[in-house]
This record gives sequence, C-alpha cells and structure tokens, in this order.
Amino acid sequence: MGTHPESCDLLIRNGYVVTMDNGRRVFPAGAVAVNEKRIVAVGPEREVAAAWRGHRVIDAGGAPVHPGLIDGHYHVTMHGTRGAMSDDPAKPALGGAGGVSPYGQWFNAMTAEDEFASAQHASLEMLANGYTCFLEAGTVFDTDAVAEAVEGVGIRAVLGDPFLWDLTGGMAMASELDRAPVDLARCLSAIGRECRRNDDPDALVRGHIAVYGSGTASDELLLAGKEAADRHGVVLNQHQSLAPGGVAREDERLGRHPFVHFAELGLLADNTTYVHLNVLREDEVEAIAGSGMSAVWHPANYQFYAIGTAIPPRIPELHGRGVNVALGSDIAKLWTIGEGPLIGYLLAREWGGYLTAEAMFEMQTRAAARAAGLADRIGSLEVGKRADIVIRSRALGESHPGLNPVQEMVLVGRTKTVDTVIVDGETVLRGGRSVRVDEGAVHAASRASARRLAEITGQSPGTIWPETA
Repeated sequence: MGTHPESCDLLIRNGYVVTMDNGRRVFPAGAVAVNEKRIVAVGPEREVAAAWRGHRVIDAGGAPVHPGLIDGHYHVTMHGTRGAMSDDPAKPALGGAGGVSPYGQWFNAMTAEDEFASAQHASLEMLANGYTCFLEAGTVFDTDAVAEAVEGVGIRAVLGDPFLWDLTGGMAMASELDRAPVDLARCLSAIGRECRRNDDPDALVRGHIAVYGSGTASDELLLAGKEAADRHGVVLNQHQSLAPGGVAREDERLGRHPFVHFAELGLLADNTTYVHLNVLREDEVEAIAGSGMSAVWHPANYQFYAIGTAIPPRIPELHGRGVNVALGSDIAKLWTIGEGPLIGYLLAREWGGYLTAEAMFEMQTRAAARAAGLADRIGSLEVGKRADIVIRSRALGESHPGLNPVQEMVLVGRTKTVDTVIVDGETVLRGGRSVRVDEGAVHAASRASARRLAEITGQSPGTIWPETA
C-alpha cells in the first residue's frame, strides 16, 4: 500500500521550475508545495504531486516558476522624483554650486506622508515586476512610515539607519540635509537601530547597517559599521566608486585606492556589500577578488553618467572571478525596475565581454539574497526557505517559442510576463494586479506628493514640447 499524500496550503503545478538552488536545477515539468510561510517540497511534478495534496492549487500552465526577484539597491523615498529631476547632463541634480542641490531640497521637504507615498508606489511597482524584496540604501528618514507602506503592499525590505556620514567627501548633499548633519557622534549613536526589526523572525521588513559611503565616512565610522554588522549578523552596505571625480578625491584623501584601503581595514568580507563600483583599478580588482564581499551593479547608471568615456566596466570581470554580484535599480527614473539584466548584458557585450542570461538572473535572485544578508531565507526555491515565488504567464509573444525559457524570461520578456507573486506563502499579486492595495489610490497619492515636492523645490517637470490647453 502506498502512503497517503500530506496536506499543504498551496501546490503550484505544471511549471517550468527554476530553483536557483546550489545545483541551479530546473524542472521543466515541476511543482512547488508550500505550507504556511515555507516551501516544503520542490521537484518533478510527478513526485511532488504524489507526496502533497494542496488546499489550493495553481496551474502554472507550463510557464516559468522561480524565486522572487530582489533589488540590491533602491532609494525607495526618491521614487517620486521620476520626471521631476532633469535628465539633462548639463543640469547635474547632485551639483551644489549656487545653493542646495535639487536632491538636497527634495529630502529636506519630504514629510513622513511623502515617504510613505513614495515607498508604497515603489513597492507596488516592484511587486508588479516580480520583485519581492529590496535592500534600501540608508536614505529613509521615517523608517516606520516606509515599513508600514512596504508591509501593506506585502513585499520585503531591508532598511538602514538614515544618512550615516561624518565627512562631506566633496558631495554637496552631505552638507545639505537638515535632519542628517555630518557628525560622527550622531552616527555612532544611531548605528544599528534598524536592526531591532530582526527580533521578529517573521517580519517582512528587517534591518541592516547602511553607511552612505563614497567618501563620506571616516575610518572610525566604517569600522563601527562593520562591528555593528558583525554583532547583529547583518550586512554592512554602502555606495562606493560611482564616478571618477569622487574617486579622485578619495585617492587623494586616503593616499591609496579606496578598495585597497578597505582591504587593509578588514572591510572586505562576506558581510560587506558595496554598490556601483564603476571606477576600479587593477589593485582594487585584486583586493576584491576572493575577499567574499558582494558588489551591487547598476549598469544603467554607468551608462547614464557616461563613465565608459573614461573607465571600462570591471563588474563583468569581477563576476568572472567569482565575486558575488547582484543588481540594483537605484531610482527607477529613466528605466523600469527589472531592466537591469538586459542593460548589463548589453553593456558587457559592448565592451567585448559576455554574461549569460543565467548569470543575469542569478544576480536578481540568490546573489542578491546574499548581498542583502538573506541567503538563508530567500533567493532560491528550496525546502525550508520562505515561499517567495513568482509565476509567469505564457500569454505574451515574448514567452515563445519557448526553446530557451530562461533566456526569453530574462532578456526578452523580462518583467512583462509576471502574472502571480507569492510572498511568505501569501498571494499578493494575481493576474498582474495587487490583491492587497487599491492601485489607483496608491498612484494618486504618489502623484500628489511628487507634484507638491516639485513645486516646493522649484522643479519644472513636464515635456519640453508646448502643452496646449
């Protein structure tokens, strides 16, 4: 006599299951069983369906089923700046000459309600694109308001203490924010507060250590950040080496290249995550390779700031040398969340390199989970991990002819084919629509907030063409 199937809350069947487990196994006719918040089985459908009987069953229709995507770097309260800040390189938004920069003004003008509206809009947009988690950049003032917005949509976030910096580093904004003075004592007293969220093992919103970086942190602050990350069991995350001008200033201040200096301080480790890395020299590549640190790449920023006119991209090389590389969207102003894989793939090709579709997808899943300090919880479909699952649709032409579903999903269909998203075992997106929030109301609140802030900060959003009433 055979054994009776066990009951589970959800059975996803008839899927092209991309597990992203250690073996990167793919089950062309696969299934996933979920009980409460966790995955209890994943494998060939004939085996999973024989062992588990779901109270709910979702037929994936042969479409890809994969782990929730993870954004390795996002300024969630800046989502409303889309269309407000000029994209004209002759009008640098981060410049400080002649007064407070536009971004500095925007941060100073934001209220908790504005941060909530921006975070809710960004979270909803992420969800619709298959993203179930993001690592926030340490630029949120009212973290409780943002946590409420994120949890309401039903995705995950990893928040940092706001604006930890004690040097200007030549960055105008570092001396412009009223609520975040450049002060070591302030930073040391605040560092690690967001890690209180980790006391609840089931919390969707968690904490990490985010030092702003890019020349705005002294060695004392960086070492305090690393000590706090070690103590709390989280990652230390910071911006680094975005553009040639800032890196030149750091070279002069440190007397060596930044990543060589960080290596000497013991700041390159399994629990350190650095963002951008557009400007790297050979000795820095050597210091990074084999260190265990994670890099978060934003290829669109590399292109937007025309870094390639002077500096070749080194991230594809780092990836080839085994460095853990994730992708981040920074602020989705001129690109959509989820377009990083295609941009990164084409950028690598432009410079004579090659990153496979599989490599780009890994940067969105298991590599990003590690960069966020959550590799033991999410980033792959494995027994015991949290049930953060994306189910695609095969209704669009971009999903066909289906000869290489991974390539079609990552580089062709991208996030357009996302249909259903499950977070912690709960369906939060169905048929491409949120089941938890009123999307129209979210968009209206975000629009009102952005227009108010644009007016306060003197921005002039809108097309350059004449609009006629």
